[in-house]
Amino acid sequence: MRAIPATLILVLALLAACSGGSSPSDDRTETDPPPSNPGALSSVSNWLYLIDVDLEPDVVDLIAASAHDMVVLDFITSDQSTPDYPMADVVQQLHAVANPKLVIAYIDIGEAEDYRTYWQNGWGIGNPEWIAGADPDGWAGNFPVAFWHQDWRDIWLGTDGYLQQIVDAGFDGVYLDWIDAYSDENVILLADADGVEPEDEMVRWVGDIAGYTRSQRPGFVVIGQNAAELADRDDYLGIIDAIAQEHVWFDGGANNDPPGDCPLPLSDDDIDTDGYLEALSPLCRSYAESDPDSSLHVSTEEYLTDLELAANKGETIFTVDYALDPDNIARAYEASRAHGFIPFAGSRALDQFLDPVPLTGGPKARGSGLGP
Repeated sequence: MRAIPATLILVLALLAACSGGSSPSDDRTETDPPPSNPGALSSVSNWLYLIDVDLEPDVVDLIAASAHDMVVLDFITSDQSTPDYPMADVVQQLHAVANPKLVIAYIDIGEAEDYRTYWQNGWGIGNPEWIAGADPDGWAGNFPVAFWHQDWRDIWLGTDGYLQQIVDAGFDGVYLDWIDAYSDENVILLADADGVEPEDEMVRWVGDIAGYTRSQRPGFVVIGQNAAELADRDDYLGIIDAIAQEHVWFDGGANNDPPGDCPLPLSDDDIDTDGYLEALSPLCRSYAESDPDSSLHVSTEEYLTDLELAANKGETIFTVDYALDPDNIARAYEASRAHGFIPFAGSRALDQFLDPVPLTGGPKARGSGLGP
């Protein structure tokens, strides 16, 4: 190893002293995280994804009485508007039924959300320094973060952090959103400044989340949403229990505008073609033309290539499509199941209860939110 010049050491020390605020984490995990449990999700054939924080008792009763095997719920007590929500009671109710549910906590590990209880007055882009920028898809109040910084990690891994609260509430696992934060352009800029590789840091971050939760509850489920391209990393697949990929066949827009029913190009050859754009509804066409980085400029074929690679390696695959039209819902379910995946379809806001979808036909929306 070449010796580092003394002048360079002095410069680096001065830069570190002047930077202030949070620093990149140096508490690297010394051992591999407890492995995933391949059988943990083997009994799941129907699941519900509902992250409405205004989850009323009648909707909880619908979930409890349903044939769903798994439900993904927001960690509701982390929302500033509902800190006293009886989260543990709801989890217990969903466990204590004839068809017990796996209850999985939705959490965003790659973005800060200004409506969570950890958010502090005065926070914004660049303050603290690990808040990297605005949400690239236009979701209000969401901000990609430099997730390797210690202050962000402490929100989750601290003694009374969110992960401990989730375990204490009785959840069976976590559903990790924004794993693909490593590809956000503003996150990449902070990673370059910190001298870290963001994709590697995300795999480590997911591993640390799995390690923390499974050290207290062996077999704790970890589902990673999106970032299907990580299927080529066996170290990542060895940590998670499943990949859940959004908008494989249908999508909607940020803040539920539009709420769904925008079909993706089926193949790479269809992307941005006149034929594809002309076949879209006026609302979906407007969305596609206004956002060149949206999923409507990615093909179903591309997602399936990554998901099939992961499935062939033994990974459980969930799909999440945004559709309200019964024909589109039926199409998404049929296509997903044909690939051996476990489908869900609903509005982009994920704010409604839906009965399980049989092998043919579409669901009937009930409860909170907008129904079809």
